[in-house]
Amino acid sequence: MAAQLFGGQVAGMRPDSAVYMLLDAARDPRIYSWLSEPREVVRQRCLYQGDVGDNLAHVAPYLLALREDQPESLRFAEAGFGQSWGLFLTSAAAFDDVRRHLRKFNVVYRQDGTPLVFRFYDPRVLRAFLPTCTGSELQRFFGPIDAFVAESEEGDALLRYSLRDGELVQSRLELDR
Repeated sequence: MAAQLFGGQVAGMRPDSAVYMLLDAARDPRIYSWLSEPREVVRQRCLYQGDVGDNLAHVAPYLLALREDQPESLRFAEAGFGQSWGLFLTSAAAFDDVRRHLRKFNVVYRQDGTPLVFRFYDPRVLRAFLPTCTGSELQRFFGPIDAFVAESEEGDALLRYSLRDGELVQSRLELDR
């Protein structure tokens, strides 16, 4: 998976792009346990903050900055591959800017104003959501993000979603497993 993420296949990557991982701690208790261990090398932050972040930390989404020279994070991601633990994304934007952008989508509202948690960081949700978006919705959702990368439904490939001329482009990257 590292070859696909850092080898340029995923991003059609600009040289200044970073690879991020969004993990959903609600999917497996091992995720929060792993995230709670002290680490100096992996920058990570919960997408929730304040009391909500404190109260829901064990089931919250987390943004992690990945680096090719920090294989521990990739090994952990590979352990959860095929189990909808999260997804990857690429962006030239700074970590805090990416987090700020993603936080806009934690809650969405029904037409009657009822708030709903939007679990866009679940690959099953992302795969269903992106193809239904209009061009302007895609522009807003992607913002500073170059590509979202999710596991395929079968768990045998990575699906890369990006925009070209305002249109959604999906490509499939087979994994060497």
